[in-house]
Amino acid sequence: GKYALIGAAAMLGGVVRMTISLTVIIVESTGDVTYGLPIMLTVMIAKWVGDIFNEGLYDIHIDLQGVPLLGWEAPQKSIHLTASDIMASPVHCLQTIEKVGTISRILESTKHNGFPVVMLDPAVEGNHPTYGHFRGLILRSQLIVLLQNKVFQSNPHQAEDIQRQLSTRDFQDIYPRMPSIRAIHLSQAERESRFIDLTPYLNPMPYTVDENSTMPHVFKLFRALGLRHIVVVDKSLQVVGIVTRKDLARYRPTHGYSGKILKLEIF
Repeated sequence: GKYALIGAAAMLGGVVRMTISLTVIIVESTGDVTYGLPIMLTVMIAKWVGDIFNEGLYDIHIDLQGVPLLGWEAPQKSIHLTASDIMASPVHCLQTIEKVGTISRILESTKHNGFPVVMLDPAVEGNHPTYGHFRGLILRSQLIVLLQNKVFQSNPHQAEDIQRQLSTRDFQDIYPRMPSIRAIHLSQAERESRFIDLTPYLNPMPYTVDENSTMPHVFKLFRALGLRHIVVVDKSLQVVGIVTRKDLARYRPTHGYSGKILKLEIF
């Protein structure tokens, strides 16, 4: 019986790679505290041996499901990578005063949660194409609320008195049951001849990183602040790309102790 118990603990430890919690569960199941030390040693050895060959069962399923779960530290040797190497480009950007049809089309064709708001400038020379001078960030949920309440104006260059200004309560009331963009009815006339001034609703000071920032620096920002996305800009505050948690989650060591970086497409 004792050898069977130790063998079962070793198998579970090698599969799920749990140590303390697994030891507590088995000790409580047997009701004998004297088994605690041998079970702990067995589970630890099983985990160490398993880590040499591959990841645990839960980690493998996280990769299969495409969950952008970040580790505690940036991958080894990632110091040689910069934000421009890992960012997603081209970027779906919106102008400060944008046409209703453009906003609706972007929301229908993408699943992104945040969109940089820019002011178009003449082309600026650089290593990457730019998408305009960065003015802020607006969330998908905010755009849906603006479309749903039809906060439109007919003149893109001058705000009108008839335009309704939304309050913070208008955005909070709809959370968390956000309607789908396809559930919002927009006429053809509204799509082609109506505009939305995004300036009052955007976040003017979101977190950004320079295109030459190292990957460990970007990684620490995501881990410490719980970010979902961060905009990449150049020295002139021109938007050049955007980094999401999924972009970072692609970079992982091939094995537990190899330290080699491998780009994994997880979604």
